[in-house]
Amino acid sequence: MQGIEVKFLFEGVVFSSIVNMFRVSDSMNSYEFSINFLSNYLAKKYSSVYFFVFENNRFKPVYTQDEKEQELIKSLQDALLRLPATIKQKFMPDHSSQKENKKIESKQG
Repeated sequence: MQGIEVKFLFEGVVFSSIVNMFRVSDSMNSYEFSINFLSNYLAKKYSSVYFFVFENNRFKPVYTQDEKEQELIKSLQDALLRLPATIKQKFMPDHSSQKENKKIESKQG
């Protein structure tokens, strides 16, 4: 699977990362993200890759070594939540179709 580039702000600098997303479970609305930094600075200072689990519309906690790394994780997760609608449709088709179904049901009811 080819990843997508996601930009995020950290320490006043815009960084880029490659994000791959995998559907883990249909029943739990669960996805796994792997994030690889394009910046050697971040890869050397923190970790070269992070894994996040997004389940039931929230990220599972990620254990960090310090407050700065926690800020980095928050910046990455915020960037993932702001993915363009077309990417959300590609990666999370059920999420967008459920919203459409609810709109249709409310108009019919």
